[in-house]
Amino acid sequence: MHDKEPDKAAARYRGLVITNLFPNAVEKTRGMFVLQETCALHERYELRVIAPLPWVPPFLRGIPKFAHHAAPPREDVRGIKVEHPRHLVIPRILRRTYGAFLLRGIRRLFDQLCKRHAPQFVLAHYTYPDGWAALQLTRPRGLPLLVKVRGSDVNIFTAEPRRRALTMEALQGADRVVAVSHALKDKMIELGLAAERISVVQNGIDTERFRPLDRAACRAELDLPTQPFTFLFIGNMREIKGVFPLLDAFRALRDAGNPARLVMIGAGELSEAVAARIAELGLGDCITQLPPVAHAEIPRWLGACDCLLLPSLMEGYPNVLVEALACARPVIASRVGGIPEIVVEGRTGLLVPPGEAQPLCAAMQRMTEGFQLDASEATAARRSWNDVADEMSALIEEMIAERDAKT
Repeated sequence: MHDKEPDKAAARYRGLVITNLFPNAVEKTRGMFVLQETCALHERYELRVIAPLPWVPPFLRGIPKFAHHAAPPREDVRGIKVEHPRHLVIPRILRRTYGAFLLRGIRRLFDQLCKRHAPQFVLAHYTYPDGWAALQLTRPRGLPLLVKVRGSDVNIFTAEPRRRALTMEALQGADRVVAVSHALKDKMIELGLAAERISVVQNGIDTERFRPLDRAACRAELDLPTQPFTFLFIGNMREIKGVFPLLDAFRALRDAGNPARLVMIGAGELSEAVAARIAELGLGDCITQLPPVAHAEIPRWLGACDCLLLPSLMEGYPNVLVEALACARPVIASRVGGIPEIVVEGRTGLLVPPGEAQPLCAAMQRMTEGFQLDASEATAARRSWNDVADEMSALIEEMIAERDAKT
């Protein structure tokens, strides 16, 4: 990625990005894919970012899961000015009110930035509440809005009728709707959005950083043994990531006499439960559980492993799979969401049904027996963030031109 400030004289438009998926001084790995796309777009446009954070009452501020309260109200991230207004969230309660509270939390800042920055378009990542709140703010001002759908915003959160209605309001009101996978496009069509209103722009990767690395050298740098076969999981410690079926599958693999090891990198609401389950299964000597690592360190971990695992129950378009393939490492992943658009069965990895330990164990066993990665197929999935920015720019400028033609 390029960290330089864009040439102001060459910037054609000014834009405002609204998203809860963005890193901050405390949560440095949050929403890295949104940051990378924003950086690529920032080289084309003058961007400002509103990245709201949930307000945390004082009596909860000592709890690690609420550490984001310490993030500053504004910061500079790779040359991009980012604001972190606070908004009210009552976790797991009245989720249909999240949009109204987010709108209230960012409205004043949005108005201020419209005066100071004079944006000509708004880009919202995540449909509800972000895209819905963005629609309420852009509609009175006549600003064109692009909403980018990421995954759980339509895969999970449309199950509740009221949230589904608010999500559809955002999608139908936006000037452009972009999905990160064809599977997400199909889901929105199923929900009632016209197919012609949806564009698919798959994520990119840092093609300079994610490349094949020497396995032995990476293991030496990370103080990992040269043997045995090592699986790697990188993701949030949440039920939706399939962490418990993964542990059950790995236990079965070990019971069958396979000496493989597993490294699990990530944090989340189930971190302690995962650690307890590892101990309960007697796997403490062959599973290493680590906290999140900086994104710049992920290529070295991918280089050190033999295979990446992603047994999610649901996904949008998981970048970690593309990153693994770019590092010439095969993958085992669930046949859900946009994953079949990334993984070529039998050539770049193995696909398994979600939530089932036995098929996952069988795939892991097959992988350790000498799976041959098709290098040409693996590199075919690579696309840079500049490629993504090119496609997004075309859509942004189309909607601006359409809006201008109406005024």
